[in-house]
Amino acid sequence: MDKKQVLKTAAYDVFSKKGYKATAISEIAKQAGVAVGSFYNYYDSKKAIFLDVYVDENNRVRQAMINELDWEMNDMVGLVSQIFRRSRSYVSSNKILMEWYNPLISDELHKYYSSEEGKVANPFHQFLVETFTNRMVEEGYSQKKIQEILQVYNLFYYMDMHITENDFSGISKTVEILATYFIKGILK
Repeated sequence: MDKKQVLKTAAYDVFSKKGYKATAISEIAKQAGVAVGSFYNYYDSKKAIFLDVYVDENNRVRQAMINELDWEMNDMVGLVSQIFRRSRSYVSSNKILMEWYNPLISDELHKYYSSEEGKVANPFHQFLVETFTNRMVEEGYSQKKIQEILQVYNLFYYMDMHITENDFSGISKTVEILATYFIKGILK
C-alpha cells in the first residue's frame, strides 16, 4: 500500500472516531506511521484529506443503497421515500457523513459536489440520472418531458449542495416532501 493510501486509511479511522474538528494532522500522521512533514507531500491540508476520505465513504454508503433498494418497484413515490429514508439513516449513523452539516468543512464538501468535477465523479448522482431516465424512456415519456423532469432533479441536487440546516431548518425533510409531491404530480 502506498503512503497516500496509508494516510487516507489512518485519516478514515481517526475521523470516524473523533470527527473533523477534534482530529489533528499529527494524529493522522502518527497512526499512519509517517512524519507530519511527509503528510504534506500527499495532502495540502486537513480539509484536503478529509474531502478524499468523505468522497470514498459517501461512495461506499451510496453503493450500499443502490444494492439494497428495489429499483424495479412500480411505486415511484415509495421508491423516492425509500431513497430519502435510507439516506437519512446512513448519514445519521456515520460520523464522517454527518460532517456534511459541520460549518468547519461543509462549504468545502458542498463546493466539491456542486462542481462539474464533483457531479461527474459522483456515482450515486450518475446512477440516479441514468436509472430514472431509462425508466422514463421505458414508460414512453417524450424527450422534452424527460429533460423537464431532469431539470427539476437538478434543482433538488442544487438545493442539497447549497442549502444547509443552518440556512433553512428542516431542509432535508422539506426536500423529501417536495420530491414526493412532485413525483405524485407527474404520475397523475
